[in-house]
Amino acid sequence: MGKSAILAAGFIDLTPDGVEHHRAECLLIDDGRIVGFDKPANLPDGTAIMDRSSEYCLPGLVDTAFLAGLTVADNGARPNSYGDYVWQAKQASERWVAGGVTSVASMGADDRMDIDLQASIIEGRLPGPQLYPALSPLIPAGASNFHRLYGVREVQGADDARRAVRELIKQGAERIVLYADVPLEFHPDPHQTSRHRLAFSPDELHEIVTQARQAGCFVHAQAISSAAIDRCLEAGVRSIGCAFGLQDSHIPIMVAKGIALAPNLALGATIREFGPAAGFSPGVIQMVGQQRIAPDRLLLAHQAGVEIICGTNAAFLAGDVYRECLELHRAGLSPAAVLCTATQNGAKALKPYLESGFFRPRYRADLLFVESDPLQNIEALSQISAVMIKGTMQRSAAASALSESSIDRS
Repeated sequence: MGKSAILAAGFIDLTPDGVEHHRAECLLIDDGRIVGFDKPANLPDGTAIMDRSSEYCLPGLVDTAFLAGLTVADNGARPNSYGDYVWQAKQASERWVAGGVTSVASMGADDRMDIDLQASIIEGRLPGPQLYPALSPLIPAGASNFHRLYGVREVQGADDARRAVRELIKQGAERIVLYADVPLEFHPDPHQTSRHRLAFSPDELHEIVTQARQAGCFVHAQAISSAAIDRCLEAGVRSIGCAFGLQDSHIPIMVAKGIALAPNLALGATIREFGPAAGFSPGVIQMVGQQRIAPDRLLLAHQAGVEIICGTNAAFLAGDVYRECLELHRAGLSPAAVLCTATQNGAKALKPYLESGFFRPRYRADLLFVESDPLQNIEALSQISAVMIKGTMQRSAAASALSESSIDRS
C-alpha cells in the first residue's frame, strides 16, 4: 500500500476554531494512515490520486453500542442458534460498511461472538470496521434472567468484580460494558425506577473502573435510574448509555469528569416500529419506548459541555448510525455537533489513545464520502457514495468510473 492523495469537493474537518474544508488541498495517505493536507503542487512523484472532487469527505462514523448477539434479520427474525448469530453479525458488518461506520464498540455477546467477528475482519475473511470487543457485559447479582443473548456475567461483591474485569481483559476485551441497573419491572418515574431494579454496589463499580483503568480500558455503563447514574458518576465510568434518569445535578459532574453520554435515541424512537417483528413483548416495547432521555435535558447537557456520542444499541439498528444522527438533530443539535458526536466524540470514548475520528497525522485513514455537504443538511449522511477503511476503499457506488490517475501539479 503506497502513497495516495484524495481530492474532494471539501473535507469536513471539525476543529475548535470551526470547520476547515481544505478546498485547495488534498489529503495525503501512506500505508493506511493519514499524513496530512497539502497542495497538489507539493505532492511527490508517483503519488496515486483518488479523484472524489464531486463529493465531500469526512472521518468514518463510530457506533459505540453494537449488540452483536441480538442482531435481527431484515424480516425481523431473531437469532436462536450460534449459526444464526454469526450470519446476522456478518450481515451487520456489511451494513456498517455500507452506512459509513468504520469503528464499532461491542456491548458484549454470548459465546465470544464479538471477538470472533473481530478476528474475521482482521484476517480479511469479511469486510468490516475496526471492532472493539467487550465479551461478557457485567450485571448485578440476581439479574440472571437478563437476556441470555447478551452473554452476561453476574458480579457478586467487589472481589468478584475485580476478578471478572481481569479475566475479560485477559481474554481479549478492549472495553468493559456493564448494565448498572437491570429491570425487575417498569416504572415511569426516574426517581422511583431504582426501587424496581437490581443495581451494582458502589464498591463493585469502584473495582470495575479501577481494574479497567489499570489495563488501559474504558468502562461503558448502561444506566437507567437516577440512583444508578449517581453511582456510575462517582465511580468514574467513561461513558453512560440511555440515561433515562439523568438529572440537572448530574450534568456538571459529567463535564468535570469527562464522562460521555450515549442517549440511544433511535432505539426509543423506532422500537414501536421494529420491535414487534423482532419478537419484543409489548411490555418491553413500552418500557424501552418510554425510558428515553428528554430532548430538552439532552440539549442542556450538550450546551453545558457534556460529550454526546452515537450508539445504536438496538437489534434492528445495527450499522444505522445515520438514524441516531437524525434523532440527535431532531433533539436540537446542529449538524456540526451531530457530526462531532458520530466521529470525534465516539472515537475518544473507545480507547484512552485516539486512533480515528480526526484528520490527524498517523490516524487510521477511515473515511467516508457523501454526495453533498452534511453541514448544510444532515440527511446527506444517507447518501454515502464510498467508504475507506485503513486506506482501502471498501465500497464505491461509482467504482468502475473512478480510477487512480495523475493530475496537473502546476
